[in-house]
Amino acid sequence: MKLRYLAGFGLISFCTITQPVSAGIIRRVPASQLNGENAQLKTVKVWNGHGVSISFYRTGETIKKIWLDDPSRFVLDVDGCLEGLGKCEKGKSGAGLIHLRKINRVNIPGLPSATNGAHLTVITESGSNRKSYHFRIVPGKGQPEYSQIEIIGDASRRDKKPKGDYTAQSDSKYIRKGMQIALRNKWANSNSELWGKLNQIVELRAQGEELTAAANKAGVSMQVVEKLMELGGKRLLEFTPRRNRPSNPPPITADERNIVHSK
Repeated sequence: MKLRYLAGFGLISFCTITQPVSAGIIRRVPASQLNGENAQLKTVKVWNGHGVSISFYRTGETIKKIWLDDPSRFVLDVDGCLEGLGKCEKGKSGAGLIHLRKINRVNIPGLPSATNGAHLTVITESGSNRKSYHFRIVPGKGQPEYSQIEIIGDASRRDKKPKGDYTAQSDSKYIRKGMQIALRNKWANSNSELWGKLNQIVELRAQGEELTAAANKAGVSMQVVEKLMELGGKRLLEFTPRRNRPSNPPPITADERNIVHSK
């Protein structure tokens, strides 16, 4: 048996340690999608007997504070020590990973049930900078789809090229517009792995990265990128010469086919 705290209420539930489920799938999400002006509320599913972790190891940030607004269905733990989650030695609070588990509903007097998922707020610190990340935690149905959400840093500042390239900015704008059209027509899903990759391309292209190189780094077919630009309103596409395209392009996934073959 192992103790776990219900975040925000100091209540303790006794949870039996179960055998791990072999899903082993990691979903990577760029940090820029979760904070700042372009932040999106990321939905995280948690299944019966199959906990899900949210990792900040790749960004190098330290988790300093967590709020879970409806702890009646989920419990959380961290790989360190935070206020309200155990006793911390002076000056040694902080964590890098959050682990969420689903429990049977607990009746907490005065706490209304969250019908649209439990809101999780995470405050991180890196040097003198602080950031806030927001997630919507919901029960998963069927077979587990992933075991960990890994927050990754955006392109290193050293790799960023000077802004001001009109073509690069224009391409980025058309891709983003095409993504919204694909989302509106249900050709794309904002919670899919592909959506995160497409946002990565938008950021890289806006920073001046060559379009084919940006697609290759994100692991997305140029067919998808060109289709999105077309959907976004770019009428004269300058297709990349075949000799400049990667010799081993990533295979087109089912999600990508939905976009490529859209009318």
